[in-house]
Amino acid sequence: MRRSPRRHVTTALASAAAAALLGLAPGTASATSGPTILDRADDRCATVGSGNVCLYDNQWFSGKVALYQDVDSQCVTTPFGVLADYNMTNGPVSYYKNADCTGDSVTEPAGDFHSWLTFGPTHSFRAR
Repeated sequence: MRRSPRRHVTTALASAAAAALLGLAPGTASATSGPTILDRADDRCATVGSGNVCLYDNQWFSGKVALYQDVDSQCVTTPFGVLADYNMTNGPVSYYKNADCTGDSVTEPAGDFHSWLTFGPTHSFRAR
């Protein structure tokens, strides 16, 4: 029995659409779906204009690393207190002491990395 090539394409498209709707599509986490926790920073943390943000739990850019991809302007609560970042988005990112993007903040420019031990840990962020 021969199958039509059109049937294969239709089945593949339907499967991809269903996976996307269920959140099963392959890929990495976005800011809205949560971070990818890394053992250490990789190229995704250092590619300018990638839309990625990497967060670190200490000022020396080591320890716990949370990678957020496709960062948008929504408020994101971080999985740990953040003391340093790589901001590889195309705009500034503001980091807040509170978990709901309110209160004291520090804003870091696009395509740059910073640490802020004197400011203290932050618990949420928002891209501008």
